[in-house]
Amino acid sequence: MKNFCSNLISRKVLLVKSAFIGDHKSEIMTTNGIIYSNMSVLNLLNNACIRYASTLEGRIHAAKVMMNYAHKTPVIIAPNEIGAFPTTSYKNVDCVWIFNHLFSVNDLGNGISQIVFNNGIQTTVRVSKNVLLKQQQRLHTLLNIFSNLEREG
Repeated sequence: MKNFCSNLISRKVLLVKSAFIGDHKSEIMTTNGIIYSNMSVLNLLNNACIRYASTLEGRIHAAKVMMNYAHKTPVIIAPNEIGAFPTTSYKNVDCVWIFNHLFSVNDLGNGISQIVFNNGIQTTVRVSKNVLLKQQQRLHTLLNIFSNLEREG
C-alpha cells in the first residue's frame, strides 16, 4: 500500500490554504495550531479523499451531480466526518478550504472577512461574509443529504 500522507487532513483541521514559505506549499490550521506541509493544498485534499476510496475530482463531481452546484463546489472528504468548501475556484492558488466546524463571520469590508471558529481561533480571508455563509450552508446541506442517503440505503 502506498503512503499518501493523508493523515494531515483530519477532524481537527479548520482550514487549508496555500503558503509558500521555504519548501512549504500549504498551511493547515488545526484546533491544535498551524502545520506547514510541502504538499500543495490540492494534493493534501486529494490524498485525504483517496484514504476514503475516492479522489478530490470524484468528490467534486459527485457533489455537482447531486446538488447541481456548478462553481465553488463543497466536498465530503470522509463520509459523515469531514467536509470542506472552497472560497474561490479550487484551482485558484488563493483558494482557502474551510472545513465543517462551526464559525461566525465578521465583515471587515472590501471583500475581506474574519472567521471566528467556536473554539476562539480566528483568521482573515479575502472573501465576503455573504460568500462564506452561502458556502457554509452549501457544505452542511451536502453533508446532511449524503448522511440521509446513507441511512436510507
